[in-house]
Amino acid sequence: MNIKRYLARIQFENQIAPDTHTLFTIHEHHIFHVPFENLDVHYKRPFNLELDNIYDKIVGNLRGGFCYEVNLLFYTLLKEIGFDVKIISAKVIDEAGNPGPEYDHMCLNVKLEKDYLADVGFGDLFVRPVEIRSGIQHDGRNYFKIDRQVNGNYLLSMSADGLDFQSKYIFDLTEVPITSFNEPCFDKQTNPDSYFVKNTICTKPTDKGRVTLFNNKLIERRNNERIETVITDDKHMREILHDKFGIAGLN
Repeated sequence: MNIKRYLARIQFENQIAPDTHTLFTIHEHHIFHVPFENLDVHYKRPFNLELDNIYDKIVGNLRGGFCYEVNLLFYTLLKEIGFDVKIISAKVIDEAGNPGPEYDHMCLNVKLEKDYLADVGFGDLFVRPVEIRSGIQHDGRNYFKIDRQVNGNYLLSMSADGLDFQSKYIFDLTEVPITSFNEPCFDKQTNPDSYFVKNTICTKPTDKGRVTLFNNKLIERRNNERIETVITDDKHMREILHDKFGIAGLN
């Protein structure tokens, strides 16, 4: 993996070192420049978790990806820089409050002078890593808290105002091999009940809010303003992906 090219992809020009400042800055750059998207699923183009393929897709073709892809690539970058980082599994909480299966989501545990949860592949979540500790934290945009459960797992919750929290996922700190995610990755691409088969999504934060392509709509949040644009056809969608997300490598 060409680290210099990867860092250029996320527009990171600072010196790198395995320290807190680098972790926070590089995480934020990643979130802002690599969208969370499932366009390969939309176009029925099967993909796997081979690192070279993910690197070519995200760095070479200026694409994004979903959790397994972007967090695996980010994990590899952190390891190359010299961070003490491991891949962990999370169970995503659905709208009814029920946790998903094991290996439902991939995220990262980074150990420095403190323990951090890193995640550049969830969509709308924290832009900077959160410390794995009790109490409310703020990433400059939203509030987060991590609660230790009786069974030793952790529950991550998010809030816009620091008062009303929504559960996002349950995780533990057990290191998980990449191969554990191969089957779920395939299932999310092919299972008719998969969220990613049912929906098309591409999203990333902006300086003033967030821009999201969801099915046949483009949703732009700018401060307290929400603008929706109906996507008329595939040509229109591709134009939006190019203009709003810098994505053109879909051929």
